[in-house]
Formats: sequence, structure tokens, C-alpha cells
Amino acid sequence: MKFEDTEKAQPDKNAIFQSDSGPGNLTIEPVAGRENKTGKQDLGDIFSQALEIYRHNPILIVPSLVPVSALVLGMLIFVGYLGLMAIFADGGFLALSFLASLLLFAVLMVVLIFLAEGASIEMIRQASMGDAADLSTAWKSTRKNLEPLVLTSILAGIMIALGYALFFIPGLILSFAFYFITQVVMIDGRSGLEALKASYRFVEANLSDCLIVVLASLAISAVLHSVPVIGPLLGLISLPYIYALATLLYLDRRSDGKSPQETQGERVEID
Repeated sequence: MKFEDTEKAQPDKNAIFQSDSGPGNLTIEPVAGRENKTGKQDLGDIFSQALEIYRHNPILIVPSLVPVSALVLGMLIFVGYLGLMAIFADGGFLALSFLASLLLFAVLMVVLIFLAEGASIEMIRQASMGDAADLSTAWKSTRKNLEPLVLTSILAGIMIALGYALFFIPGLILSFAFYFITQVVMIDGRSGLEALKASYRFVEANLSDCLIVVLASLAISAVLHSVPVIGPLLGLISLPYIYALATLLYLDRRSDGKSPQETQGERVEID
């Protein structure tokens, strides 16, 4: 008599999801991938999955376009405003108005950049669970996390700046250690020093993988930006992929050991 194993084979918990919709039915199934001996996804698969997520969700580029559009529009408004002030205002008021406008514009750009990065990470997280990347949900989630995003990034920026002032190398180390703070804030809901410590511990625990992802991201950005004429455009287009690399690595290697698929479930059906 032969006994058959009735237990269903478990899919790769870090695989890319594919969706197949029928009338009144939504099915989300993972595509098999590879895991290393520690049960984590191979780094090569993370690079491939990042590309697949971007390819199936081109809407990921939209958040990155917001700060760029605001920059172009803001510069046009700024130049026009200065032109009017030069005609109708005296020198002292013009200088004060210039500094105030420049500061306000800088603050607005910083906020938009944080919103764009946070929304991109949230959309990547959605896609990694097999869902379609939803811009509206991502913006709502990012707005709720805007304060910790800004405060944590400012705190990290101050520490990194002080590190660079101290013989450069400490700043370089801190830049690497705090590379995943946005993922920590958006995915784990931490902020401030707690988020900085979490990013540092994550990098420390996954040093080689983090180093490869960071260096690869820098290399991609540098190569694309070096292309004559269209370099800045190519660099902009590459941002979602760079965000995806860091986000997928963080989701796969984070300390609680839960992957997106374990949180979402291997199969979801809605009748």
C-alpha cells in the first residue's frame, strides 16, 4: 500500500505574484522562485522581481514625476515673481522676498520628495503581495506617515552632515547605515531614533546584500545620468526600480521573518 503526502506544497514565499481574473472571481497566485539555505530569497531574484514589478506596474513612475513637475512649475512661478518684484519693489524688500520664497520652495520640494519616495515604497509593497500598485491608497498611506518621514529624514540628514564634517568617512558610513530609513517608516511604522536604529541593525545583519544593492543602485544612477542629453530623464525613469530593489530586500530580510506573501496569504479568492 502506498501512502501519498496530502500536504500541499508551499509556494515560494518570496515569489512574484500573477493575477488571473474571471467573472466575479479574483485569483492571486505566486510564481515559483528560489530561496537560499536560510529561507530567504536569492539576491538575483530580488533584482529580477524588482524589474518585473516595475514592468507590470508602470504607474510606479508617477510619484517620482511629482517633485520634478513641481520643480519646473515652481521655477517658472519663481522667476515671474522675481520679475514683478524687481519692477515694483525696492532693493531691500526684493532681497527679503527672494530669501523667503527660496526657503518656502525648498521646504515644499523636500516634502514632495518624501511623499514621492514613501508612495513609491507603498506601491512596491502592494505589488510584492500580488496586488496591483494603487496610487490613491499609496498617497493616503504616505500622508499619514509624512510627519515621521520628514522628522526621521531630517534627523538622519543632520547626523550624516556631521559625519561628513568629521573627515568624510563617518558620513559615508552613516549614509549607508541609514539607507533604509524610509522603508522602516513606511513598512514598520517606526520613526525618529527608533527608525535610524532599525535601519542600522538591518544593514548590520545583511551587510553584504545591502552593500550590493546600494552599490548597484549607485552604479545604475551614475551610468544613466552620464548618457548625453537624455541622462537626467533616464535617471528619473530608473528611480522606481532603485526604490524596488531596496524595498524588496527590506521586505525579504527584515527581522520579523515575515514575507509579504505570508502576510497576504498564498491565494485569495473573491466570489
